[in-house]
Amino acid sequence: MIYYVDNVNGSLHNDGISPNSAVCDCATLSLLGGDTVLFKRGTTYRVLALTPGTPDAPITYGAYGEGDAPAFSGGTDVSRPEDWIPTERENVWLCTAETRGCVGNIVLNGNLCISPLRYNIEDLSAQGDFFDSLNVENDFRKKWCKGTPAKNHLYLYSVGNPAAVYEKIEAIDFGSPHLCFIRDNVILDGLCFRNSSVHAVAGAGGKNVTVRNCHFENIGGCVWCYELKIRFGNAVEFWFTAENVLVENCSFKNVYDSCVTHQGPGEKTPPAVGFTVRNCRFEDYGMAAFEYRDKIPVGAEFVNNVCHGAGVGFATADGIFPRGSEIWPQPMGHHVFLWRIDSATDGGSILIANNTFGDAPHGAAIYSIISPEAEAQITLKSNRYTPNESLLIRFGGESFTDLEEYKAKTQNDIDSAYI
Repeated sequence: MIYYVDNVNGSLHNDGISPNSAVCDCATLSLLGGDTVLFKRGTTYRVLALTPGTPDAPITYGAYGEGDAPAFSGGTDVSRPEDWIPTERENVWLCTAETRGCVGNIVLNGNLCISPLRYNIEDLSAQGDFFDSLNVENDFRKKWCKGTPAKNHLYLYSVGNPAAVYEKIEAIDFGSPHLCFIRDNVILDGLCFRNSSVHAVAGAGGKNVTVRNCHFENIGGCVWCYELKIRFGNAVEFWFTAENVLVENCSFKNVYDSCVTHQGPGEKTPPAVGFTVRNCRFEDYGMAAFEYRDKIPVGAEFVNNVCHGAGVGFATADGIFPRGSEIWPQPMGHHVFLWRIDSATDGGSILIANNTFGDAPHGAAIYSIISPEAEAQITLKSNRYTPNESLLIRFGGESFTDLEEYKAKTQNDIDSAYI
C-alpha cells in the first residue's frame, strides 16, 4: 500500500491512499512490511517516526509532488521582535520564546550556520555570538532523557534587536536527540534532514537500512562536555548494531561531528556487517565524512565519494584550532577518521577506494590512530588526494605530507594520485 502525507492540506480523517486524501501525520497510519509512505514535496515536519518493516519487505519513506524535498527540521523560530529583550549587558539580548532544552546551534536567514557558541556569557562580544545557560550543566542531557529538563536561557549578541537584524532566526535546540530514530528494515529515499542540535538519522541499532538520495544540513552543536569544550552531533549514526546498511547518493553539508558513523560503547560494540557508503558528497564537517570507531567492520566500503571541507564549517566558528575533541590537541577534521580500535576483527575488512579527497586545512584526508592489526584489515586504492603540506595522511603510526612517500612506506593506495 502507498500512503500520502501532507501536513498542510492533509487531514487526520483521511485514509491517506491518494494525494487528494492525504493524512497530515504518518503516525496515524497502521503500516505493514512492504508499504510506502510519501511526504509531499515542499512540506516541513519536526521529526520522522519510523515503523519497522520485515527483512523481505522493508517500509519505504519517500516523496511525491514537485518542489523541494520534504524536510524534517528541528529548529524553533525566534524571529519576532518580541522574542528578544535587552539585558543589562550592552548588545546582549535574552530570548523570551520557549525552546526545548539546550540550544546548540543558531541558523540565520534560512540556512546560515555561522554563529559562534560561547561557553560564558562574559564572552559574548561580536555579532552573532550566542550562549545558553544549560551549556554549563554537564548532566542536562540525562535530565532531558528522563523527562525533567531544566529551564535554559538563550543569549545572543546583536547590535540592535536580533529580529530587526536578521530576516529569520532559528534556535536549534535539544528537543530530541535525533530527527529520525533508526528502525530495522526501512528505506529513506529523497528526504531532507536539517537543523538538529544533536543527530539527524540515528538510533540504537539498525538492520537492513538504506538511506539514499537524502540531504543533511546544519547538524549537531549541542555541548557534550563543558570542561573540555566539546560539542557533538552526527548526520547518520548507527549506535551498537549495524547490519546490511547502505548510504548512497546522499549529500551532507555543515555537520558538527561526523557525516556517517557506526559506533558504540567500546569493546562491547559488535562489528558492523555489510556497511556501505557510496556515491555521496560531503562538504564542511567538523570531525569526518566517515568515522570508523570501536571495531573494524565485516565487509565495509567507503567508495566513489567526494569529500571537501574537512574541519571547516560551523564546527570551527569559534575560531579555536584544532576544535575541541577527545584526542585534543591532535588535529581534528579529517575525511576518514579511524580511532578507538585496538585489535583486528574476525573476517573484518574496510575498502576505501575511488574517493576524491579535497581540502582538509586542519586535519588529514585519512587519519588513523588504530592498532597495526586493525590497519592491516583496511584496503586503500585508487583514491585522489588534494596536496596538503601540513598533513596529508596518518597511517601506520606515521604522518605523511608526501603521497609518494606514504605509498612507498605503507604499500597502500599504490594507484592513487593527486587531484
